[in-house]
Amino acid sequence: MMELETKRLLLRTLDLDLIDAAARRDPKAFEDLGYHSNGEWPGTDFYEALPFFRELLVKNKGTRGFDSWIMVDKATRDIVGGIGFLGDPDPEGRIEIGFATNPSHQRQGYCHEAAQKLLDWASGQRDVKSIIARCEHGNAASQHVLLKLGFQKSHEDSEIIHWIYPKLKGGAAIGDPLH
Repeated sequence: MMELETKRLLLRTLDLDLIDAAARRDPKAFEDLGYHSNGEWPGTDFYEALPFFRELLVKNKGTRGFDSWIMVDKATRDIVGGIGFLGDPDPEGRIEIGFATNPSHQRQGYCHEAAQKLLDWASGQRDVKSIIARCEHGNAASQHVLLKLGFQKSHEDSEIIHWIYPKLKGGAAIGDPLH
């Protein structure tokens, strides 16, 4: 398990025990692992992705950090949302970040705080050359977070806006890796 810390949050990679508890949506299992959940986590999209993240952990024999993390409020131990990447860097060094906050914890800056920390971590990883994100046109909250983090729109289609993070540490030259 990997852990990063912000002012208010612990960011922790998922392990198989937490994936299994999330797959069962089992509050008692979360408690046994040291977390609290009000039942909002995992959300539908993340719940559907659990088999993918389980397979990634098994294939990699643990985490490399380019998978899923939970956001945990340090004061309450509440799981307030999830964040992470959709797998290891591709051959061009590109990774994709995604995030979601539980409805009861939205509009409190958790996504921005967690994403900034994870972007800082990822930009220091040798194999990462670019970081991308996607969101739907109607998702104003995610668009706001991405803009605040410094992402720039790279292109869009009828359903999705594609973003690029141009501020990698180490002076990596960042262009639009999608074109």
